[in-house]
Amino acid sequence: MKRQILLWAGFVLAMVAAATPALAEGNANFVLGGRWLDEDDWEPVEEQGVFGVTVDFGKESWPIHLAAGFMASAKDEDEGPFDINGSVSELSFGVLKLWDEGNVHPYVGGGLAAVTAEVEIEGPGGDVSADASSGAIYAQGGVFWRIGRRFNIGGDVRVLFGSDLEDDGFETDADYFQLGLLLGWGWPATR
Repeated sequence: MKRQILLWAGFVLAMVAAATPALAEGNANFVLGGRWLDEDDWEPVEEQGVFGVTVDFGKESWPIHLAAGFMASAKDEDEGPFDINGSVSELSFGVLKLWDEGNVHPYVGGGLAAVTAEVEIEGPGGDVSADASSGAIYAQGGVFWRIGRRFNIGGDVRVLFGSDLEDDGFETDADYFQLGLLLGWGWPATR
């Protein structure tokens, strides 16, 4: 799982590096926060810490930006003699509408996501794990302030729905609600 996260993060960063010179404007924003999954399916690991990156880019004349991102969340919980680990990772691609109100930038967006979820239970009788992948739809919104010439700080809200996960007869979803602190940078630099 950790190797997959690093590969996807590397892919997103490489995409940003390739696209940045050709496009007039954009943002690379990191999100650090919390994610809430369905309590009935995910307890006791339904509340997970999340880290991710979203990159939006476009030309000044475009009404919307293209957006790509990677998010990953996890939680490890002890329940008696059992160690339960739940994690969800997601690669997304969509569109983002940004408004420029001086240094304030509200935004909304959405698109498609590829989601992978994994649950591992370690106990005295052995280990059990299940993992599955699914397509889904995401929507997000928030606001950030441009501090100085390039630095972004703000808040992000994100939801994912429509995922359908199945592994050996076990069925669930990875639909979530997420809140996060946004930190990043934008280009071109403001004057």
